[in-house]
Parts: sequence; structure tokens; C-alpha cells
Amino acid sequence: MGESPGIIQQQTGITPRHVRNLHNEAQARGWVPGILLKIEHIKDRDRCRRKKKITSAVEEVIVDAVTKDRYAREKTLVQLGLQFNI
Repeated sequence: MGESPGIIQQQTGITPRHVRNLHNEAQARGWVPGILLKIEHIKDRDRCRRKKKITSAVEEVIVDAVTKDRYAREKTLVQLGLQFNI
């Protein structure tokens, strides 16, 4: 790898095990030691995430209801719940 794991940890704060994992992952993505390291070799992969339950259109309506009350007053959670059947 070039430098000792202790020096890498001291300068970056990354543990030797994590450095080894990054090194192995970069090699699995096509990086060859001695050649320029590209962003494709070290970029995080996309993660599986839970889908949003609220669509952006509904979200905008709720935000508008909270921020734009007819009398410029804040609504309580009970009032918002009744308004949106939550």
C-alpha cells in the first residue's frame, strides 16, 4: 500500500482495517496499484432506502398549511391531524 497502516491512521484517522477494506474494494472495482486512483474506484455504492410514504405534492400542501394559516397563527398538532386525517 505504500505507507504503514500506523502512519495512515495517524494522518487520516482511518483505522488500518478500514484502509485494508478500501484497498480491497478499489481493486475489486478495477484499480491496479501503481496506477492513478479514480473516483469510480472508491465511490460509495447506492444504498437501499425505505420509500417515502408522503409524496412531494402532499408534502407541499402540509407545509403550506403549517406556514400559511389564514390568521397567521400556528396550528396545533390536533388541528393538523384533523385537517389531513392523520
